[in-house]
Amino acid sequence: MNRLVTTTLVALFVSSSWATSNQETITPNSPPFALTLEQLEQWSPQSKWVDSRNVATIPLARRDTATLFGNDGNPVIQDRAAKVLYAPDGMNNFGNYLARQPKFNLYNFTHWSDIDILNWFAGTAKHTVQIPAKPWVDAAHKNGVKVIGSVFLGVAQWGGSADTVEQLLIQDAEGRFLLADKLIRIAQFYGFDGWLINQETDLTSVKDQNNNLVEGEKNYARGQKLATKMLAFVQYLTANAPSGMEIHWYDSMVASGEVKWQNELNDVNSRFLSDKNLRSSDAIFLNYWWNKGMVDESVNHAKKIGRSAYDIYTGADMWPQRNAQTAFVVTDWYNWLFFDGRAKTSIAIFAPNFNYNFGGDDKREAFSLFQQDSTDYARYYATEQRLFAGDDLNLAFLDKQGWPGIASRLSASTPHLSLPFTTSFNTGHGLHLFDNGHKTTTPWSDMAAQTALPTWQFAIFGASPNSPFHVGYHFDDAFQGGSSLKIKGEGSRVRVPLFATRFAITKDSELLVTTKNSLSGMAIYLIDANKKRWTFSLSSSKDWQSSTFPLSALAGEQVLELGLITEKGNVAVDGLLGKLMVTQ
Repeated sequence: MNRLVTTTLVALFVSSSWATSNQETITPNSPPFALTLEQLEQWSPQSKWVDSRNVATIPLARRDTATLFGNDGNPVIQDRAAKVLYAPDGMNNFGNYLARQPKFNLYNFTHWSDIDILNWFAGTAKHTVQIPAKPWVDAAHKNGVKVIGSVFLGVAQWGGSADTVEQLLIQDAEGRFLLADKLIRIAQFYGFDGWLINQETDLTSVKDQNNNLVEGEKNYARGQKLATKMLAFVQYLTANAPSGMEIHWYDSMVASGEVKWQNELNDVNSRFLSDKNLRSSDAIFLNYWWNKGMVDESVNHAKKIGRSAYDIYTGADMWPQRNAQTAFVVTDWYNWLFFDGRAKTSIAIFAPNFNYNFGGDDKREAFSLFQQDSTDYARYYATEQRLFAGDDLNLAFLDKQGWPGIASRLSASTPHLSLPFTTSFNTGHGLHLFDNGHKTTTPWSDMAAQTALPTWQFAIFGASPNSPFHVGYHFDDAFQGGSSLKIKGEGSRVRVPLFATRFAITKDSELLVTTKNSLSGMAIYLIDANKKRWTFSLSSSKDWQSSTFPLSALAGEQVLELGLITEKGNVAVDGLLGKLMVTQ
């Protein structure tokens, strides 16, 4: 993509059929997570480039729109037509592991309800194919989020070559694109959901035998020929991908074979979305140098070619050292994407990992030093929350100035459509590992262990500016896993919606709540389809305690929302929520 190359290597452990069992570090660009084109050609489920332990085991969950309602009963956020693609830059540096890691401060993500697709963005000029890691795919699938890998064809000056692209485009005697078939087989084998084709090589460039650019020389005939073949490759890949698998094209190469970012959908690049009524790809990821007028032109052009404007993912590069949509500094772009409360296109968030590996510079401080300092987790989580909830960190209110938050105008989604429902608020890593409240091991990370996390992170209604109310993840003490939910503050009319649900209560259903410390005066509430609120009082205890409440009075009712609420009178609370369960 049109960006500076930022590479931060993280020591990780990978278990694979070709690696030694005691290997504790990996290089990011190695099988089974990354393949050269030579390895792609040789790939089969029986090849040495395969690790069956990277096969995702969690199917993609169904999910439904999760509308956030205010205390007045009116929706705070309404739009859900648009989709959000999330593309941390360098997932191979952050997530290439298969088993639990002996480290807390690895990259992590919790806002699944606010995105639709995770793009496993990575790649080098040599390592073209980037395959997502099972723990991340399983975590995403639990939440109904698709994961797509990357096919990266590098910028010529960074080692990309027209020869590499030509190698990708090999065909057999019947005209089949052999490596496109391999890409489909790999996604099916490992259980992820598609590919981003990120073709950034200028195919007219001429290089010498050492892969150095020959200054002043261009081969326009070859460039156009390869570009035509590249379009056919993407169309073939899209046509042959099974239902549910998505093929995305990045706005870079044009029909001449040159790289010319358009930053909008227009006559130059739209053939890579649709070409003469032929579906070329499922979506296009637009480059970042756009304005309000270009968004409107993209929408109009989508109508012209008979495609939904939501097949356009308008790109937002939020890396702090680049100036397109710089995190929390450049904010007008988000407003440009909306009209009358509705998003005009879908949105692609690129390089949102600045909360993890941006170390600061002479213009701005680091948002956190969590990558180097495991004690700096509060700032790490607060920055992710700010990205989605806005500068005030509260989805209950739209920030009138500054950064409003990605989730401030887009309804979340919920996979919690049936019983049983259970969570221990485990974000998938911890300073310690807890089992039934007992501390068992040292720091760890494993995205596959993540449990259901709140749909809204966080929306706090009714808190007074003079009496702050805080809800967030707590890592010093937990009931199960690595984290619990800490609730601290004072108020008399505070409501904290946590989960959007769609499950139906049975006559045997029960609510089980595990808490610790001072929560007297608060209650768990359920809201049914008739908007009736049911409350279940919490109590205080210096140790972990579990309370069970029968739900037979709600038998046959559908529960739409589950959260926390203060009961009568002004209360001060400072406690932990360790587990929440609704049985079938």
